[in-house]
Parts: sequence; C-alpha cells; structure tokens
Amino acid sequence: MTSDFSVSRILWQNYSPFSGKGFILTGFRMLMTPLPSGQTMGNWNRRRRTKALTREISPRFTHALANYYGNGPTDLDASRTTHEEYIAALKSHGLEVRTLPGLSEYPDCCFVEDAAVVVDGAVVMCNLGHPSRRGEVEGIRNALNGALEVIHMPEDAHLDGGDVLFYDDLFMIGKSTRTNDAGVEFIQGVMDERGFASAVVDVPSTTLHLSTVCSSPAPGVLVAAEGFFTPEQLEPLGGDIIWVPQEESYGANTIGFEGDRVIVSSDYPQTSAALIEHGFSLTEVDMEHIRSADGSLTCLRLFYA
Repeated sequence: MTSDFSVSRILWQNYSPFSGKGFILTGFRMLMTPLPSGQTMGNWNRRRRTKALTREISPRFTHALANYYGNGPTDLDASRTTHEEYIAALKSHGLEVRTLPGLSEYPDCCFVEDAAVVVDGAVVMCNLGHPSRRGEVEGIRNALNGALEVIHMPEDAHLDGGDVLFYDDLFMIGKSTRTNDAGVEFIQGVMDERGFASAVVDVPSTTLHLSTVCSSPAPGVLVAAEGFFTPEQLEPLGGDIIWVPQEESYGANTIGFEGDRVIVSSDYPQTSAALIEHGFSLTEVDMEHIRSADGSLTCLRLFYA
C-alpha cells in the first residue's frame, strides 16, 4: 500500500498524520488507499446517490430506545455535534443533504432510514415495528411527496427500513423483531412489480436490524458481522463477503460511494483494516453518541435520488 494521496476539492483544517495512512479532519478522519487510475469496483448504475434526507436530533434524544449497544444517549449536545459531523461527511462525498427539524415527541426521529424504503421512483412509507415511532413517518412522507410515488403499507404489515438493504440487482429484506411476515410480503410485492428480485434473511434477536450488522459498500461486496449470519445465508447472493469480528459488529454498517469510497464508524480497527485491504478509501465518523441509541451510519439518512 502506498502512502501517497491525491485529495482534491476538500478543505482540510487542523489536520495531523494518523498512522501514516490518513489525516484528521474536524469531526471525521479519512484513510485513503487509491486503486490504479480509473479503476472502480462494480457497476454503480443503480446505486448512484445524489440526495439524502436527514432529520435533526430530537430535543428528547436522551429518551431514545436502546437495547443493544448501550443504555441510551446521555449527552444531547455531543449527539448533535456528531450529527453535524455526519452530515458534513455526507456532503464531502458530493451529496445534497436536506435536513428536517427534530421532533420533541419522537426521541428516535433522527433515524430516518426506518421510516421509508425507496424503490425505483417510489417510496414505501413504513409501519414501524415499535409503536412509539410510528408518528415519525408523516413528516418524511410530506418531505418526499411530489419527488416520489408514495405507497402506504396495510395496517397489519410492520417494517423498519433498516431491515432493507439494496445489493446490486436485488433487495435483501431482514425479518426481525421490528419487521413481520406481512411487512416482508408487502415490500417484496412492491419490489417485484418494479423488476427487482429480493432475498429474505432471518435477523437474530441479538441485533436490531439487518443493516445494523450488514451493509454493501460497493457493487458485489457485502460487509457482515460474524456471529449473526452464516456463510450459507449470504454466499448464495454472490459477490465478495468481508467478514468482520463479532466484537466489531457495529462497524459492519457502512455507506459506500462510487470511486471505492466508504464512510465507516471510527474505533473499529479490524473492520477498517479489512476494508482498506479490499481497496477502499475510508472516511471515519465518531458515532459513539449515536450508537448509544442503537443507531448506525445508515440509520441517519434516507437516499431518495
């Protein structure tokens, strides 16, 4: 691996070397290992993102649900700072980011991924699996109405958007404690009507969503945490699987961009090393205060264009 970098159109401030591989940028860190000129992984025709919807941290974020990665957020100001740094990381990857105001009545409202699933010009408004969160959907629907065809789920169907993962020409759908059989069946029907295959994956009760411990940073590549899925579950989907150790399961949630660039959570060194070895350039965001509410990188954004 080379230590020579080419970084353009980025304003670096207050930077310092980090292990000879990257630089510290206020709020997030970039670790870069370039591929040969012009080389990129896979076909991005169906995966390009230009616009992301986000929502500010709720004034009552310290009351957010938390069952897997901690006892809940304790520092509202630090959580808001993390969210701002996260949005800066999205923008640094060329995204146009729209941010809705936080909702005091819904402590988990910043996790916009769960409220809707975008499928080829349409948006399915989710009946969220936890009753306390179902009121979050209205604001997302209003924000996207006009930009996408809006589809509503039947009342008995429950689905969190965090249980849906786009992987090349198919959607992976997690059946979890938040997503029931009726929810899986309904979203599969929407996908089938629009020409997409789907694969259902059983999500163990030891984690919240499919995307909590599995992501696809590039076409033909999955990142998955050991101890939650088996090779027999994922290998039939094809492509490369980067397995990360169970103790770094939170690091398996990533956001990929064309040009083999990936946003990852900081403090998961084995995961970062595996991705760099695979040829990716990384932007690390400190997600400690979001993690305490069981939230991950993908939870905080909804790509809609």
